[in-house]
Amino acid sequence: MNLAHKKTILRKIPNGLFITTAKAGKEAAGAVISFVTQISIDPSYMAILIRKNSSFYTVAEKSEYLAIHLPSKEQQSIVASFFKIKDKSKNSINGYNFKWSEIGNPLLDDIPMILEVKIIEIIDKGDHPIFICEVINTILRKDLNMLTMANTTWHYGG
Repeated sequence: MNLAHKKTILRKIPNGLFITTAKAGKEAAGAVISFVTQISIDPSYMAILIRKNSSFYTVAEKSEYLAIHLPSKEQQSIVASFFKIKDKSKNSINGYNFKWSEIGNPLLDDIPMILEVKIIEIIDKGDHPIFICEVINTILRKDLNMLTMANTTWHYGG
C-alpha cells in the first residue's frame, strides 16, 4: 500500500471541529475533538473518538457525561485555543467563560450549538477509543454553519 496515498485519501473524509468538555473533579476539562458522528437516530446515539494518550481521555473515561460544542465557521480562534489548555479558572477555560449545566457539564457561553451526552459504553480499540453516547440535552442558541476541518489549514488523521 502506498502510505502517502492512504494519508491523502483518509484526510479527505469530512471532519467537524468540536470542543468537548467534561467535569474533572470540581474543575472543567476541555479538548478539540474531530471524530464525532451520529450513529443512531432513535435513540439518538453519537460516537465520539478521543485520543487515548491525551489528558482529556483521562477525564472523559471517568465521566458520566460530556458536552459537545459545535462552533460556527467564524470561531476558529476559539477552537484553536482548546488544542492545549493553559489556563483554567473557576468559570473559564483559556479565557472563555462557561456555566455549569444541570448535570454538571461546563457549557461554553460563546458557542451557538451544544449537545449534552451520557456515556453509554467505551470501546477500547486503537489509539482513539470509541465513546458511545446518548444525546440527553440540546442547546441551540443560534443556527449557524459549523466549523469543519475543510474551513481551516489544519488536518488530523490519515
